[in-house]
Amino acid sequence: MQSIGWNDPLDVAAAINSTDMVLLYSGTQTSYSGRYSYLAYDLKEKVIADNFAALAGKLSRDKNWYENAWFGYFGYDLKNSLERLPPESTRSYIRLPDLCMMRFGTILRFDHETKRVDGWSENAITAAFSTVHSAPLPTVKHLCSNMSNTHYLEKVANIIDAIHNGDLYQANLTRKFFGEFTTPVHGLSLFHALCSASPAPYSAFIRMGNVSICSSSPELFLRISSDGNIETRPIKGTSPRMPDAAEDRKSFEKLAASEKDKAENLMITDLMRNDLAHTCIPGSITVKDMFSVTSHSNVHHMASTVRGVRQENKSTLDVIRNCFPPGSMTGAPKIKAMKLCSELEGMARGVYAGAIGFIDGAGAAELSVVIRTIITNDKAFEFQAGGGIVADSIPEAEMQETFDKVRGIMNTLNMPLEMLKNL
Repeated sequence: MQSIGWNDPLDVAAAINSTDMVLLYSGTQTSYSGRYSYLAYDLKEKVIADNFAALAGKLSRDKNWYENAWFGYFGYDLKNSLERLPPESTRSYIRLPDLCMMRFGTILRFDHETKRVDGWSENAITAAFSTVHSAPLPTVKHLCSNMSNTHYLEKVANIIDAIHNGDLYQANLTRKFFGEFTTPVHGLSLFHALCSASPAPYSAFIRMGNVSICSSSPELFLRISSDGNIETRPIKGTSPRMPDAAEDRKSFEKLAASEKDKAENLMITDLMRNDLAHTCIPGSITVKDMFSVTSHSNVHHMASTVRGVRQENKSTLDVIRNCFPPGSMTGAPKIKAMKLCSELEGMARGVYAGAIGFIDGAGAAELSVVIRTIITNDKAFEFQAGGGIVADSIPEAEMQETFDKVRGIMNTLNMPLEMLKNL
C-alpha cells in the first residue's frame, strides 16, 4: 500500500491518461454512504459478456480486496439471461455489452472523512492532478425520444389498465432520450458538469475507449461486506425540489405523507426482501428506516433500507444475480413487470437501470442503481428516466416526475427542461 497527498478524486482522474478507467465518486457524503471514492486504472483484464457466468470463474474470495477487484457495470438487459423474456424490438441507441467488468493494476481509495488517499499498484503512484475536466461542453445538435409524450401517457394508461385487470401491482415504465452533440464530448468534462448540477453519493464515471458512462445516482443497489452482511436501499417515491424554502418544505412533507408513494415503496421493499431471501440466512432479513425521505439537489426521494446476512454456501455474485435487475427499476411481480415494460418501451435500456460498482477479492461489493446517467460515444449521447406506475397513478403527474428526475441532466447539457415537453 502507498499513500499520496490528498486531492479531489475528480482532479486526480483528470490526470490519468488511460483508455479504460473507472471512478466511483462519492459526490456527497450522507449518514448512510459517501465516505470513500475509488479510482481504478492500468487495465489488466476485461470481461465482456451477455451473462453473469462469464464473470463467475474470475472472482475469488481468497485474496486481499485489491488483488482481485473488478470494477464496471451490469446492464439491465442481463435480465434476458436470467429469465425467459423476449428481447426488445430495438437495441439501445448506444450499443454496449450487457456486462463489462474490469480488473486494474492501480487502485486509489479516497477517504473523504480523513482526507487520506491510499493506493495499491505494482508501480510508484504520484500525486499528479489536473483540471482538464473543466473544459467547456459542446452544444446539443438534436434531442429525440423512443416515445412521444402522447405515447408515454398512453403507455402509462395501459399499465394502469393491466393493474386493474389483476395482471400486476406496479411497473416501472421508462423513456429513453438520445441525440448528438455538435462535436465530440470530453467524457470527464461532462461528468464534472453532471456532478456540479446533480451531486450524488453514488456518482460514477467509466471510460471505455470513446465511450463514457457518467452517472450521478442517489440509489444503493447492494452493499455486501466480506463477512456477508448485505444492505439495499430501494428508492420509490419522488417530489421536486423548489427554489423557495417554504415551498420546498411543503414538497418534502407532501412526499413524506403520501399514501400512494408509501404503497409504491412498500411493494418494492417487499420485492427486495423476497430477492434477498434466496441467498440470505432465514430470519436474518430486517427492514430499517421505512419510508425515509431524503433531499437531493433536484428532487426529494423516499427510500427504505433492507438488510440480511448471506448464507455461507452462497457467493457475492449469487446475491447480485438473485437480486438483479434492481427491484426499483422493474415493478411487481418482477417478471411480469419486466415483460410488460419491455413490450411498451420497445427499445433496450442498455446500461440504464442496471448496476455500477465493484466486487473485490475479499468478497465485498458495492453497487449503485444506474439512474441519472448520461452515456456518450463520440458525438452521440443517451439518458433515460422513469417511474413506478401503480393503480392510482395519474399519467400527467407520472410524466412530470420523469421531467423532474432529468432536471440535473438537462442543466448539464445546457438545455431548457421545456424542450422535453415538446417531444
